[in-house]
Amino acid sequence: MIKNYTTSKLSSPKIVIKLALVTICLALSTVAHASTFLTLDGNFAPPDYAFYNYTDIYGVAHNEPVGPYITTLNGDGYDNVSVLTFCYDFNSPTEVGTPYSGTIVPITGFSDPTFTEIMEATYLVDVLNADGLLSAPLATRGAISMAIWEIMNPSSTTSLTPFPSDPAALPYELQASTAVADGTWTTADAALYPTWVPDDPSVQRFGVVLPDPPPVPEPTTLALAGFGLLGLGVFLRKRRV
Repeated sequence: MIKNYTTSKLSSPKIVIKLALVTICLALSTVAHASTFLTLDGNFAPPDYAFYNYTDIYGVAHNEPVGPYITTLNGDGYDNVSVLTFCYDFNSPTEVGTPYSGTIVPITGFSDPTFTEIMEATYLVDVLNADGLLSAPLATRGAISMAIWEIMNPSSTTSLTPFPSDPAALPYELQASTAVADGTWTTADAALYPTWVPDDPSVQRFGVVLPDPPPVPEPTTLALAGFGLLGLGVFLRKRRV
């Protein structure tokens, strides 16, 4: 009679407990990486926010708060880290002071048409970065922010018809489109500015200007993942022996 050792050993209490502990460690590690909480700082007043006045191509006057915005990130390796962000969806609501859960996604995590839109948006973020970000002239900040909104609006969860279009933004849109199309702006360049994507699709997406150097995963997260993988490795080695 041939005894089924695999079945009998896997059903033993010790093996079940070991598997449970390994699963818990790996699950906790996954949870630790599940969300990055984003909170917009300030009270829509300088120096946190600047308002840009313009008249769109339809002759309608606007007064919009434009980026970059001072923002705090928490979770998934971020511990109350202050960064600058750019909103990508003109008509999606985001409240100041409210933490929103989401995930920071690299440019390679998107497919077209969103991929090309975000490539062009990150190019414009880099243009403003070279001009000093918060210290850049308000006219430049406003025109670039409007250009980003006009580029991103097609894949926004909400939209306005007709969508406000700032004449000063049009040259920036053309510049971004050309840079992406001819390969001047690459995915390696865009990697400098990942996108925070909310868990709730009705909330803004934000382009993030990461601090230099970028944050590393929290020690507890690394420890949990390490213990889980170590336990799994030991278990598999014993099973093979």
